[in-house]
Order: sequence, then C-alpha cells, then structure tokens
Amino acid sequence: MTDLYSSTSQENQFVISLPELFNRDWVSRYALSHLREVKPVVLDFAGVREIDTSGISLVLLLKRGHETLGRKLVLRNISRPLLAIISSVPGPLAAESKPPKEKFSAFVGSRTIAAAATAASALSTLAEILYWGTLGAFKKLDLKKGALVEQMFQLGFKALGIVALLSLLIGVVLALQTAIQLRMYGAGIFLAPMIGLTMIRELGPMLTAIILAGRTGSATTAEIATMVVGEEVDALKTMGINPIQFVLVPKLWAITLTMPLLSIIATAAGITGGFLVALFYLDISPGLFWNQFTQHVYIKDVAAGIVKSVVFSWLIIWIGAFYGLRVRGGAEAVGRETTASVVTGIFIIIITDAIFSFVF
Repeated sequence: MTDLYSSTSQENQFVISLPELFNRDWVSRYALSHLREVKPVVLDFAGVREIDTSGISLVLLLKRGHETLGRKLVLRNISRPLLAIISSVPGPLAAESKPPKEKFSAFVGSRTIAAAATAASALSTLAEILYWGTLGAFKKLDLKKGALVEQMFQLGFKALGIVALLSLLIGVVLALQTAIQLRMYGAGIFLAPMIGLTMIRELGPMLTAIILAGRTGSATTAEIATMVVGEEVDALKTMGINPIQFVLVPKLWAITLTMPLLSIIATAAGITGGFLVALFYLDISPGLFWNQFTQHVYIKDVAAGIVKSVVFSWLIIWIGAFYGLRVRGGAEAVGRETTASVVTGIFIIIITDAIFSFVF
C-alpha cells in the first residue's frame, strides 16, 4: 500500500486500485512494472476523481495487451463520466484495407480528363503570351524600363560561350565519326556538305534550343514560380498590371531576337569543327572544302534553320511560363516544376524538330 495506489492478487486476477488523480505522474512512476504481470489485470476506479490523457493511454495499452492474449481488461467501479471519456478516445487503428482496384475504363477516363485539362491550360497560356507579345503590345504596354535589353543580355550574351563551345565540340565529334567511314570509301570530300547541312538545318538550332531549355527555361519557371508562391503575381493583378505582359513579354521578345543569332553562331562553330577535321584528318584543302560546301548548301536551308530557332524560342518561354504559373505549394513545388519544365521543354523541342524534318 502506498499513498498513490494499492495492488492485490485475488485468485487469478491482479487488482490495481487507482489513485484519485490518475495522471501522468502516476503512470510514469508505477505503470511499467505492472505491464509485465501474467495475470489478468483489474483496474479499480473506485477512488478515481480525475483522469488525463496519460491515464487513458495506459487503459488503452492494457486493453490492447489483453486482447492480444485473448483476455478482457476489467474496469471495476468506474463512473459513467470516466467511462464516457475513455470510450471517446479511439483505440489502435485496424490494418487498412486495400482500396478497390480501379477499373481500366475509369483509369483511362480520369487520365484523359486530366490530360485534356492540362492541355487546355497550356494552350490558354500560349495564346495569352502570343497575344500580349504581338497584338496586345500595341494596346497597352506595361514594361519595365530597360527590361528588353536586360533580358537580351541575360538570355543571349551570357549563353554565347557555352553554346559556341558545345557546338564546336559536337561538330568535331560528328565530323570525325563521319570522316572515318567516308575515308574507307575514298569519299572524304562529301564531309563538307554533310556537316554543313546537318549543322544548318538540324543540330545548330536544336543544340541551341536544348541548351537554352536547360538554362533559360529553368530560370523562367523558377522566377515565375517564386513570384506565384510569394503572391507577387496576385499583387501585379491587384495593381492592374498583366503579369504575362510585365514578366514574360520582355523575355519573349529578347529570346526571339537572340535565339536566331545564337543558332547562327552555334552552326558556324559546328561547321568550323568539321572544317578542322577535314583539314587535319582527311587532308582536304580549305578551298576544296568551302567549294563543296557552297555547292550543296542553299539559302532555303539557312532560312529553315532560322525559322526553327524562332519557333524553339517561343516553345522555351511557353513551357517555362506554363510550369511556373501552375505551381502550388512552397520551395519544394518550385523545384519540382522547374525540373518538369526542363524535361518537357527538351521533349517538345525534339518532337517539333521531327515535325519540321517532315515539313521542310
């Protein structure tokens, strides 16, 4: 017998007389020693006046332990209010049943509806960007002073080095692999038109677009997503400023002007790499190389490359804006949408390039 509780063994039962204040202090000091008892436990609530969550937890713990052994926990002399309090607390959750397997038709239908909603939202964003970047600019112009020049510097000039270097290296690798095969058949002279057409029509614009999709596309998504999370977009709307026009139109104009220039530089760097391979590996004279080049490359090929680069630039801004504007959540969501923007941008660029290959 103590001032807090008493316990007695009666026949095959272990009776615990609970204190007046059945609280955490009592549970922490005396409860653990009785959880190891082999006999069924009877909790005597005759002297209990108050109970807190620790006491309720002990009751539920003992109840679960007894149920595991196939026994019943006895609550003796418990008042109706105390019993109501204990009963109102849910016990351990049963194992969750597996959700019913979704039918194939329901699966296809839900995914189709979600894809249609995403496509509609993306097309709406594209239409708004193109409108404010063209016709809408003549109605109302909400641009920060010097925004166009700043964006041209950020999107164009800063990407010049990486675009030129990678294009040069890829041109060298592509020309070298091609030259090895051409040399076996004594057809090394055809390296000039092959590398020229490949870089002008395909690799020049596409390499530039892929580089900018990873650089500019991710930056655009991160910037807009951060503005959305920080409620800056809502603030612009409250002030009567269209966020598409204020944020994205300068980027659209800047990349439209700089992307063709970067594509031309990338093409020139790639052709230079092919020229070096022809000069030092195939021993082709510079005059012969450029003569073959000019005979097989036409203005329409250059025009096709420029058109591709312009379309690719619009795709980069569109994808970046779409993923940035749809972000919901905090910093984690910004990173997730930025990654999705880069992956989707590169995928869309390659798909569009394949379509151009059939058209032109």
